[in-house]
Amino acid sequence: MINTDFLIMPLDPVEMTSAEQDPEPDSPDAVDHAYHSWVTADNHHFDHNLSDPRWISCVFSSEVKCITLIDLAVRYLPAKFSGPIEVSVLWTDDLTIAELNQHFRTKSGATNILSFPSDDQSVLTEDRLFMGDLVLGFETVMSEAKAAGISEQDHIAHLVLHGLLHLAGFDHILEDEAADMEKIESYLLSEIGIADPYQDVTYTPAEARDAPL
Repeated sequence: MINTDFLIMPLDPVEMTSAEQDPEPDSPDAVDHAYHSWVTADNHHFDHNLSDPRWISCVFSSEVKCITLIDLAVRYLPAKFSGPIEVSVLWTDDLTIAELNQHFRTKSGATNILSFPSDDQSVLTEDRLFMGDLVLGFETVMSEAKAAGISEQDHIAHLVLHGLLHLAGFDHILEDEAADMEKIESYLLSEIGIADPYQDVTYTPAEARDAPL
């Protein structure tokens, strides 16, 4: 997993502000919503750290599409990922993802998603294979969806799929690799009723023409 000390995020209620520890009685409980899990029909687990509360409604409203897509995608992954998998997801802001982008990839500025494959993808956690971490930046993801005229839920589903494929070893450094990855994404997205994202370059993941995540 990535070094969470570097992320400077509240991992324990005692580190949160008083407003986060004591939300208004009729408002969503900040602590309860700080962490959430998607568990798919095939028992794949995506564990979420919602460090930016602006993500809360998006993550919950994207859940059905994403867990359906995850089950479809895992069936296309290499054989070593055939059993239940586990992925950690940090939902953060552009400032944090820009810091991570600079720290780990020496690239300036925010991006939509970063993928951090596990150093040892043979380790089982509660009978699940831990694949690694994904990080998404709120402002970039939302602005991309708006610019492309697509729903936030569809864009999030595409990015989660894109990140999952990176964790499994897919890449787009070479032109033929990029073409193969795009075909897989387009096909799987079509299976859940999402239009081909690569028909409109504004919808392409920000790093897809740049360098590996």
